[in-house]
Amino acid sequence: MFYVRSTAIALAAAATAGLVSASSHAEPVSVAVSFADLDLTTLAGEHALRERASDAVFTACGTRPSAEIAMEMVRRACVRNTSVTAAAHVDAVISSSRNLAQATLPGAAH
Repeated sequence: MFYVRSTAIALAAAATAGLVSASSHAEPVSVAVSFADLDLTTLAGEHALRERASDAVFTACGTRPSAEIAMEMVRRACVRNTSVTAAAHVDAVISSSRNLAQATLPGAAH
């Protein structure tokens, strides 16, 4: 399991727009992504994990567009930045899983 973590409010953009009060500054959000049931050595397992991570990004950043332009820009930046981080985590998990599977094959060099 890994966590997709995001800071949902970009303070600089929001402060510049003047639309965010001190009480609306969001704390970072973490969303757990389980993959214990997936075989990450297969393309189907990899695809399923990438879908779960994508869903977690939208859970953390929000799926509904904001009517306020500045807040929508912040939401989109959150999705973009968190997607990059999540993809790196997913790649690392898949690589580790495949390396472990290869190392445990009978006859594999140790």
